Amino acid sequence: MTSAAEQTDTALRAALRYAGHGWPVFPVTPDAKEPLPGSHGFREATTDSAQIRKWWGRHTDRNVGIATGRPGPDVLDIDQHGEAGNGFAAFNRLKREGLAGGPRALVRTPSGGFHAYFQGSDQACGRLPAQHVDFKAAGGYVVAPPSRAGGRPYEVIPHQASA
Repeated sequence: MTSAAEQTDTALRAALRYAGHGWPVFPVTPDAKEPLPGSHGFREATTDSAQIRKWWGRHTDRNVGIATGRPGPDVLDIDQHGEAGNGFAAFNRLKREGLAGGPRALVRTPSGGFHAYFQGSDQACGRLPAQHVDFKAAGGYVVAPPSRAGGRPYEVIPHQASA
């Protein structure tokens, strides 16, 4: 079990690392996916290290949010809804058609789905609910590792070349 200080240090280091890549970050409600109550969420996202240190220095349990769309990443959110279905088949179809090749990172989400990170664009967010797929781009956000939701972590999936 990690201590609160270790968790804070890990979240702070991750937020600073994301910001160092040019991805604007913001604090998210602890153990959840929603922006902090009373905040402006991804609209307040920044790469300013002083602000980031202030946010995570005062509150040790905050999750890390990344604003999607340029300059941040675009993210395909592949959902896992249990018996209601999942987006894995849709993602595989996108890959076969050459529309989802080469993600920069894959992140396992607490629900058992995953986020596929791509180069950011100015495209709008979109949803394909019947396919259990969301596209997070301009005007959106994702919760990122080392965050947790419902007691379960967001985890980077080690990248392996596909067959």
